[in-house]
Amino acid sequence: MTGRIHAGYAVIAGAANSGKSSLINAMTGFALSPVTEHPGTTRVPVTAVLSRPDVQICLIDTPPMEFAATLDLMSWMDALCLVVDCRSIETGLASRDVDRLMEEFSERPVVLALTHSDHFPGALHRALAVRAGYLREFAAVCPVCPLLGSGVDDLRKAISAQLPVRRRLFPEDCRTLHSDRFLVSEMIRTRLYEVLPAEIASGTAVQIEEYSLRDAKTYVRANLLVARHSSKGMVIGRKGQTLQRIVETTVRSALDLLGRQISLDLWVKVRESWPDNPHDLLEFGYVR
Repeated sequence: MTGRIHAGYAVIAGAANSGKSSLINAMTGFALSPVTEHPGTTRVPVTAVLSRPDVQICLIDTPPMEFAATLDLMSWMDALCLVVDCRSIETGLASRDVDRLMEEFSERPVVLALTHSDHFPGALHRALAVRAGYLREFAAVCPVCPLLGSGVDDLRKAISAQLPVRRRLFPEDCRTLHSDRFLVSEMIRTRLYEVLPAEIASGTAVQIEEYSLRDAKTYVRANLLVARHSSKGMVIGRKGQTLQRIVETTVRSALDLLGRQISLDLWVKVRESWPDNPHDLLEFGYVR
């Protein structure tokens, strides 16, 4: 058993705004998955690797459950972490999407993460877990609050215990299976929600045209593809101020996460009604 640890893949699934992305970021300590207050920010699966001496977990953040329940990746996951808001346990566990996921993982372990546990006194957390266990069968139930960090370590241990014992799957310094190019694209998209109305941010796709090394600096050229002509001016802003804010905040985020400076060149273009076009969604890699 020398060199063997609990290691594997765990998918994180739940309804929109249930706290999946915040949970993954809290578990790994890195802001890899996009987080905003708007539902459905996660549009594509995002990976984050948690490495400890005794465990290695590749966590996969997913779009809202109505989309994630049918993802092909579910078939090769070692475990499922179902995320439910503890303020609405009965409703959260009664949906058809939960039925589909529980059926898919009928012979694999399912851990339940009850988020927003800060809305209840700590003395009631065990009662919440017992309540959820009466409704469905889980390998473990963990009340958590990612923003405060409470229960996060307990959840990590619960997921770890369900994984196979094998050799490490990735180098110890691996934080994600995605490229830096993808991470920068997601950073840009997340920054849109900070400076634009939600309906415009959600209707704007990010397309990286160039990601290269120039003069010892990473150069990124990207297009912001808006769904309507009327949105283009709002994204650019008066004298380009809004666009400049997106650039500045993305550059800071990239420095924090990647540890190096990037030079970002953003352009705004129109791709009329792209969210309603299956070919455009496929091109951008989005789940519909």
